[in-house]
Amino acid sequence: MPNKSSKDCFVCQASEEEKLLLIHPQVMLPVCLDCHNTDAEKQKVDELLEGLADGFVCGCI
Repeated sequence: MPNKSSKDCFVCQASEEEKLLLIHPQVMLPVCLDCHNTDAEKQKVDELLEGLADGFVCGCI
């Protein structure tokens, strides 16, 4: 479920015009002050990072 725009909170989808946004350092997506450091934010980050490395095999060995 992609954001409506790159300037929407990735947790609650509030737009930049509605709320002040910060950039979450782990996923590099905007997050509003209402969602910052909440359980909902942590859950969304976990969802985004969950399958990131599935099937990844290092080719260095």
